[in-house]
Amino acid sequence: MQLPKVSIIIVNYNGKTLLEKCLESVFKIDYKNTEVIVVDNNSTDDTVEFVTNNYPSIILLKLNSNKGFAEPNNIAAKIATGKYLLFLNNDTIVTSNFISEMIPVIENDEQIAICQSLLLKPDKSIDSSGDFIDNLGVVYNSTKKINDIRKISSARGASMLIRKNIFDILEGFDEKFYVSFEDVDLGWRTWMIGYKVVLAPKSIVYHIGSQTIKSKKPEIAFHGFKNQLSMKLTNFEPSLAIRNTTLFFIQYGLRELKIWLDYKIKGRTTLTPTEYETKIAEKPSFKIILKSIMWVLSNPRYLRNKQRKIQFSRKISTDTLKKMNIISSKIQ
Repeated sequence: MQLPKVSIIIVNYNGKTLLEKCLESVFKIDYKNTEVIVVDNNSTDDTVEFVTNNYPSIILLKLNSNKGFAEPNNIAAKIATGKYLLFLNNDTIVTSNFISEMIPVIENDEQIAICQSLLLKPDKSIDSSGDFIDNLGVVYNSTKKINDIRKISSARGASMLIRKNIFDILEGFDEKFYVSFEDVDLGWRTWMIGYKVVLAPKSIVYHIGSQTIKSKKPEIAFHGFKNQLSMKLTNFEPSLAIRNTTLFFIQYGLRELKIWLDYKIKGRTTLTPTEYETKIAEKPSFKIILKSIMWVLSNPRYLRNKQRKIQFSRKISTDTLKKMNIISSKIQ
């Protein structure tokens, strides 16, 4: 029986050292019906020469500028010939059977559209066992140890297998996102049209994490915050979109106020100075939040059109997704 073809897509930007290790592991896997597509975001670190000289079988797409994550993956998906697309970060090292463990899971259930590997850190602790969306559309990452296949709200783009026909129906990643949360948006939209997203815990991938974007933290923070706002406004039904976005800002503001009061007013009894500075550093600045809000206000046509398209194709309501625990404030 012929194994279904898998198109492995890797986006790279100045990540030659990481990519070397990633590709070395990819070419040792036990699943043989694959093609590898590398999309280079105009790197200046000899990545293109390395791939050309060492991996002539790879389909190499060279872009003339850094186009982030969403658009390069969409470009590769358009030329991919596999039944399945496998989006893989360049800062991953895969195990030999990581695809072999996902294919039976997705092949045995036509309702499963997306499958995520269990992501481990280099020290073998859990990096991600799936992303989840809470009742206000806030995304959180699960690091719970999982032994069995389970439903998740969305799969991490670090190692995500998806049916190409479903990816095409969904029109791929939202290119307005540029980078950050485009995988969450895709998973959320997948559930809404009646398909499932699952974690395959026996598919193991080691993920170093956030290596390519370290030098662009302010830009990534901006895209992350505005993308979260965009998802709430487009993926919830209109009756919930404004309500949940407003409640999000109230909840977010109260939480940040509590952190500030704990540190400034209560004699630092809850947070040490180092803990306080760490928490502040992890949060987007007021400038980034304001910039994100202004972006949303400046793009009403895009948001309105996307919301209409999503709601027109919706088969599963938010209420139903809550009953299924796909949208849930409970830590999973």
